[in-house]
Order: sequence, then structure tokens, then C-alpha cells
Amino acid sequence: MDEGQCYYNETIAFFYNRSQKYLATEWNPISKLVMGLGITVCIFIMLANLLVMVAIYINRRFHFPIYYLMANLAAADFFAGLAYFYLMFNTGPNTRRLTVSTWLLRQGLIDTSLTASVANLLAIAIERHITVFRMQLHTRMSNRRVVVVIVIIWTMSIIMGAIPSVGWNCICAIDTCSNMAPLYSNSYLGFWAIFNLVTFVVMVVLYAHIFMYVRQRTMRMSRHSSGQRRNRDTMMSLLKTTVIVLGAFIVCWTPGLVLLLLDVVCSNCNVLTYEKFFLLLAEFNSAMNPIIYSYRDKEMSITFKQILCCQRQENVNGTTEGSDRSASSINHTVLSGMHHKDHSVV
Repeated sequence: MDEGQCYYNETIAFFYNRSQKYLATEWNPISKLVMGLGITVCIFIMLANLLVMVAIYINRRFHFPIYYLMANLAAADFFAGLAYFYLMFNTGPNTRRLTVSTWLLRQGLIDTSLTASVANLLAIAIERHITVFRMQLHTRMSNRRVVVVIVIIWTMSIIMGAIPSVGWNCICAIDTCSNMAPLYSNSYLGFWAIFNLVTFVVMVVLYAHIFMYVRQRTMRMSRHSSGQRRNRDTMMSLLKTTVIVLGAFIVCWTPGLVLLLLDVVCSNCNVLTYEKFFLLLAEFNSAMNPIIYSYRDKEMSITFKQILCCQRQENVNGTTEGSDRSASSINHTVLSGMHHKDHSVV
């Protein structure tokens, strides 16, 4: 092969053969079953995360920056469902029919959805860090600033997903091609995996700092009034929910990112054996958040049921039937004792 030669006109089979990655020629019962399961999961992901976005939109108790960021995280997961849906119809034997540009599009959609999810989780971690250390339940960030943050998140995500398509690939440096992603260069995959793993570490450090601070603060406030303890418990409930969401994301995505790094640094590692399993694990993560919200937040769960049963939202102004409330429906105040309107917290 000539150094510097580009292979834009080659088939996908050409790149897969060079990377020694198996490329199916026909559908078998197992691949059909996997495709059917994948499509079903994709549909569930899209519908479940759409439900979260609608719930946050129609319930005024969720009209705060933290929930707008959660809605944007649901939008990222919804986009991930679309990306995997596109993948399901362009995988297996159908991969052979892809051109270089459509293969890069297929992978770029997944990269964009992951970057959007990571960026949203980082924004949520920063928001929680700011509010807790200011002893507030909700940040005073304006809606305009929240919109700016969301625009930045999606702009960065689209750029990250498009980088391989605009040049950082191995099409003109064939010897640098990855085994797991035969058109991606090892340098890009290494950068992408390290970038996300470092972001995971930053978020874990932020939440560890928050919990250490809250624990110290709790010990000092142990003799305070029951109202202040309620507010503290409410804040902790929301904090625990965001930590569970982050934990599920890290558990589902870290194995795949580590596998990418092994593909880059370890030429003798048989990474292709575990590739599909870790991809499936990452796909399932996009369906977890609606389940977590439903389990952790009674207000969210009630709103879900009202949407699914086509019931009117009678409690959006702060009045609900019955007195059985979780931490999500008690009156919120900042922990310093300043009183605000009735809000809802996870």
C-alpha cells in the first residue's frame, strides 16, 4: 500500500478484511433474533425518554434548571435510540452495502449521542455542586442560561460525532485503522475513550466532594428543626437520584471504553469477542433513566401514569389529591431557611 494513499472508493469489506473483523454475508437465526431484540429495545428507549420529556414539560413542579438538564439527558437518550435504530438496519450483512460516508454516519450518530449524554451528566454534576455549596435546592440560573448550556452541549456533541467524517479517520492512513471500528484511526479512538473516561472521573470527584460536604453539614445541623431536616432530606433525595443515573451510565459505558483503549494499545488482545456484548450493555443504559425516575420520584411516577392514562394534570399548580407524598412533593426551601414556593424534587 502506498503511504498517504486514500481509499474513499473502497468497499466496507476492504476495511473489515484488513482489520480482520468478521463481516456477515447472510442473515442467520441468531442475527435475526438480535436485530429484532435491538429494534424492540430502541423503540422502548425512544418512547420511555419521550415520556420523561413530556412529563417535565407539562408538570410545573419540574420547571427548574436541574429538570431541564434531565430533560435534555432524556433527549440525548432519545437520540441514542434513533442512532441504534439506524444501526440495527445497517448491521450484519447490510453493513456490506454501506459506503464509506454512510458507515461514518452510522458511527457518528452513536458518538454524538454518547457525547451528549456525558456532557449532560457533567452539567448536572456541576449544577448540583453549585446548589449544594450555596445551600440551595435549585440553582438560580435563568432559563436563558439553561438554553445556552443545552445549545453548547449539542454543538459540542455534533462536532465530536462529526470529527471522523471530516478527516480524523484512517482512510488515508490505512495502517492506523482500528480493529473494532475499521474506518476509525487508533489515535481518534484513544482520544475519544480517554476524554470520556476522564470526564467520568471528574464527575465522580464532584459528587464525592458534595457528599463529604453534606455529611459534615448534616452533623452540624443534627439539632436543628424538623423543617430544616426535611429540606436536607429533599436535597439528598435529588442528589442520590442523579448519582444513581451517573452510576448506571458509568457501569454501562466504562467496559466499552476500556475495550476501545485495549484495541488501541494491545494488538494481541481479542477485543472483538466482547464488542457486541458491551455495545448491547451501552444500548440498555439509554432505557434505564426513565425506570430510575419512576422508581425514585413519586411525582414523576404519578405524572407518567397521568400521561399514559390521558388524565388531566390537576396538580401542576401545586395541589394534589391525598396526603401521601414522597420527598419529591414537600415544600422546598433553601437550607439556610429562606422560603420559596412549593416545588417537586426527585
